[in-house]
Amino acid sequence: MSEAPQKKGIVRSLLATAITILENISGIVILIMMLLTFADVIGRYVFHSPIFGGTEIISALLALAIFSGLGVINARDDHITVELFEPPIKRLMTPFVYEITIQIFSVFCMALIAVVLFEHAWESYTLQKLTVVLEMPLYYVTATIAVFAVISVVSQVAGVALKILNLKKSAAGSSE
Repeated sequence: MSEAPQKKGIVRSLLATAITILENISGIVILIMMLLTFADVIGRYVFHSPIFGGTEIISALLALAIFSGLGVINARDDHITVELFEPPIKRLMTPFVYEITIQIFSVFCMALIAVVLFEHAWESYTLQKLTVVLEMPLYYVTATIAVFAVISVVSQVAGVALKILNLKKSAAGSSE
């Protein structure tokens, strides 16, 4: 029983665990959003009393759902892609170099997003910014989103490393 994780590889095991955790977090956040929206609509139209701050909570939960799900999407490389400039660029590179270049660019962009989110969280903390309706510290939400963005970058890097290994194995297998 203990040989399966060793055979599978520590990076693959950690990535699979991280993906499972992020999927569960995303699912729970979306469930909370759904229940809160349902309760807010019932409260608004049946009892003429919406949930105080419901819209603000739902917006924060939406950001959390997006950035917790982004780690899963980045690790699996399941992005929606638009291939406007792909044919001319692909002709200039080998498939392996092209794939690695695209992945490194994606990691760079996601890391840039994470840095900007941390800057925003730090600014919210130092200036003691509060949310508009509930007046809770804004850095609670922004820092959590920034942490999810960092997890997304790490999962993306692990996914890229595994992709490189798979590409090398398939290139070595096809040359034999």
